[in-house]
Amino acid sequence: MIINRFMYTIIIFTLFINLTYPQIVCNDGYVEINDECYSEADIAVIDVFLQNSPNINLILDTNNNGFVEELELCDQEWNNGRLISIDCNPVIINGNYNWLEVSGQIPSMIANWSQIESLLIPYNNLYGTIPEDICNLNLDFSNNQIFNLQSNDLCPPYPECIEDYMGTQSNWGSGS
Repeated sequence: MIINRFMYTIIIFTLFINLTYPQIVCNDGYVEINDECYSEADIAVIDVFLQNSPNINLILDTNNNGFVEELELCDQEWNNGRLISIDCNPVIINGNYNWLEVSGQIPSMIANWSQIESLLIPYNNLYGTIPEDICNLNLDFSNNQIFNLQSNDLCPPYPECIEDYMGTQSNWGSGS
């Protein structure tokens, strides 16, 4: 079989593209973002936090496209496509605190973060009650370097697993 020059060029070009830009194929339950695979369940919880945060600080917009995307929400650590740490403490630049303005209610689907080792969302605008599902997370709730929701607007009664570790909330005068 004779391959003409044009066909040969097409074959070489296709091989070059496939070797240079390999296609990422994620397992079921995972989604490809920026050539990496991430748990769809973990991303879904992040999406709820983003949807609930209309005034989120664009300092988080690291790619400068005008909005905060899933992987830009706070400081995140991932392992094998699973979220293991999220830190939404204020960002300090030149001695100035930049409040992140993560807001809204904590979604009941937070239990999707089954691999989470550190959950830090203090000094934000979270409000409402905390879902009991938070107790399904395998965290040392007593360690404020691992779990911290203080200085939000979260309302009691708190789930029993965290009631002693909520710190000060800002809702005392709100009638909530």
